[in-house]
Amino acid sequence: MKKKLNYRRRRRGVYIPPLFKLLALLLAAAGAFAWVRYGRETGGGQAVGGIGPEPGQSAPSQEPLPEKITTPAGVACTLTRLGEDAVYTGSLILVNNWTRFHFPDNQEASLSCILEERTDSYFVRDSTVLLLPEALQALNDMMDGFKAQGSRKSVQIVAGHRTTEYQQHLFDQSAERNGLEHAKKYVAQPGCSEHHTGLVVDMGTMDGEFMESSGDYAWLTENCQNYGWVVRYETGKEELTGIWDEPWHFRYVGVPHAVEMVRQGYCLEEYIDYLKQFPLDGDHLIIDCAAGKYEVWYAQGDETYLPDDRLYTVSGNNVDGVIVTCRIDS
Repeated sequence: MKKKLNYRRRRRGVYIPPLFKLLALLLAAAGAFAWVRYGRETGGGQAVGGIGPEPGQSAPSQEPLPEKITTPAGVACTLTRLGEDAVYTGSLILVNNWTRFHFPDNQEASLSCILEERTDSYFVRDSTVLLLPEALQALNDMMDGFKAQGSRKSVQIVAGHRTTEYQQHLFDQSAERNGLEHAKKYVAQPGCSEHHTGLVVDMGTMDGEFMESSGDYAWLTENCQNYGWVVRYETGKEELTGIWDEPWHFRYVGVPHAVEMVRQGYCLEEYIDYLKQFPLDGDHLIIDCAAGKYEVWYAQGDETYLPDDRLYTVSGNNVDGVIVTCRIDS
């Protein structure tokens, strides 16, 4: 025997048949859609996360940035949009296992062969070791300084730029020989290696070992910042960098930033955050070092002020903005 629908009033309310409930939900949804559509067409309604403009009123517009400014150090600048690529290029870009490198088109055409352009102050593994020209010039200067101070040791550059494919090979090789956990500590993930940038060298000895920061080699660790280089992975910074201590891994960031990083005791992750304390409309960082005096400021995005008549460099941070470094003592 089939059950009959019970329309009698129950103790906790009135029973509504499922079909009627469905119709009511459809009518409510249609009404909500019509209200949202009305709000979009008329400009009324309330914005998500805050109060929107009243009907008939327009939202307040953001004041445009002035075309010209003068920095706290007195440098005249013009507002410039650099393009999205600017955020991902330059000597200060951050690359680690959480921040992937943005490979430029035809990158290898911009790289130089260290073996062909080195001075006689050091050796190179072979002609496949490549570096960006700016970093290569700074490497030559540093190694000339190393030889001039009387070291009896010789240095061999054993690694420079790497492709994604070669980095994958190294990671897999390390995992196979030493285990996955060891590989994660000492080999960056493919696409996340600083070696992709063309701003890194690994230094070794003539007997095939990686260089240590002791004895005669200590001079390089203690003086590299004066040439724009830093030891990228140091003891105590592993949680920030994701890589364990590697005294042979040198990263070019340029002068004066290398000097300031060493002065503050920062790894690159910390330094990129530190530079955000010096925005366009706030106090700027002044770095005074042997190479000169510099004013530094950070801008989120790819729009910033560039000096009109001073020497300057621009680098992205590979995260969210660009850093301008201006020479102010000449």
